[in-house]
Amino acid sequence: MLEVPTVPSPSVTPQPPAEAVAPLMRGLDVLRRLTDAESGDGTLALADLARTTGLARSTVDRICATLAHLGFVRLDGRDASLAPPLMTVANACLDALRVPGVLGPLADELADELDESVSLAVPDGDGIRFVHQVLRRRALSISFRVGDALPGGGCAPGLVFRDDLPLAVDDQLVERGLVAVAVPVRGPSGDVVCAVSVVSHTSRHAAGELAGAVRGALEKSVRSMESALAATSYASGLRPGPRGLSSKSGADIGLAPIVSLARGLTVLTAFDGAHPTLTLTEIAEATGLARATARRALITYEHLGYVTHEDRAFRLTPRVLTLGCAPLSRTTLPRIAAPHLAALSKRLGESVGLSVPDGDRVRCTARVTPRRVMSVDIGVGSRLPAKDTAAGRLLQGGGESAVADGPEAGLRSVAVPVRDRAGRVVSALDVTAHQGRGDDDAWTEALRDTAALIAADLHVTSRFVSVPVH
Repeated sequence: MLEVPTVPSPSVTPQPPAEAVAPLMRGLDVLRRLTDAESGDGTLALADLARTTGLARSTVDRICATLAHLGFVRLDGRDASLAPPLMTVANACLDALRVPGVLGPLADELADELDESVSLAVPDGDGIRFVHQVLRRRALSISFRVGDALPGGGCAPGLVFRDDLPLAVDDQLVERGLVAVAVPVRGPSGDVVCAVSVVSHTSRHAAGELAGAVRGALEKSVRSMESALAATSYASGLRPGPRGLSSKSGADIGLAPIVSLARGLTVLTAFDGAHPTLTLTEIAEATGLARATARRALITYEHLGYVTHEDRAFRLTPRVLTLGCAPLSRTTLPRIAAPHLAALSKRLGESVGLSVPDGDRVRCTARVTPRRVMSVDIGVGSRLPAKDTAAGRLLQGGGESAVADGPEAGLRSVAVPVRDRAGRVVSALDVTAHQGRGDDDAWTEALRDTAALIAADLHVTSRFVSVPVH
């Protein structure tokens, strides 16, 4: 897998404005450190967070407790991990940018036509940041993620913006073997809105050859994208009621360990595609915050580069995507489900898991089994006859639940569906145990509760990115 060099996240400057919110700055620093964690999955030990941020361990603990209260971080012993609800922040930014929602489907079509990876990028300071990715899975794969950044002079999209080029070629600038071609996409006013790039590697195309091979399809796609931008209209005016985190996450912000951090984060989710720019008054009304509180949060965000303003209108910058987007945008359904499966297994004291269709069988994609003298041993990757399992019967026959005796004598399983944003069944959640244990109705109720939690995390994560189900 190609290793992606990134533009370093900005560090907190030593002299912030007097009205900046210090707890908010510290909380954003923690989120950035988790985003940039070497593990790639947004996980760091609390002790490492204290070391890398320079904050006292007690301060880090309170920040992470606040982020966990909001659902943005999960705490597991000594570790903190980014959690799917944090994607509400990235989604607000991506929606407000409008590029992924309007042009993403057309980029998907281009990738299908060319059978190559396709990216959409926007400028971010001296570099670029990816806001949409369509990756082709191959043995030699490309690991760009939504939210990743590259230096402006070191990649094809960056050259489009820096040098105002009608077509830019990246001949192994990012990494040896990687080649790309990028062209600008202009909005109705003629300004460059984003760059669309086709990415490949030298085993498939030389750089100049790639440009010739994709030019026709790329130019046709850009025309469609520019037509889509010209035809796009958005509702104007505020929606009734608050639309910040207080309404989206269900968390009582007043109960957060650091209230100023929790309140400050609501400002980022006030923006969306219908409201890409907002005045201070509109932000206060949308979030339910006092004007003075919203103003101090905006001062903090502008100082850190997350918000810009012109006259009285504020706008999010792509730098907001440094807050967890990259690792969360490349997650999978089993990873999303893992903490929920662990909680369900603990609740029931039985083996629980996820399965997906695999021909006339079902394949286990995640499993949590408690320690018992007699426990179910179905490993991840196991393929079982669909007719012998509740998960298989549900995936083949539909419905809201299924029960089966099997897959071996003495076992019984109950399953319910996990649905995607469109309502399609993408996986089956099951509990499997000895026939003499448990109650089908109680199991079904617990499974439905957990399936709803998994689906909620899947829906927020998959709004602008594709989440593999295995």
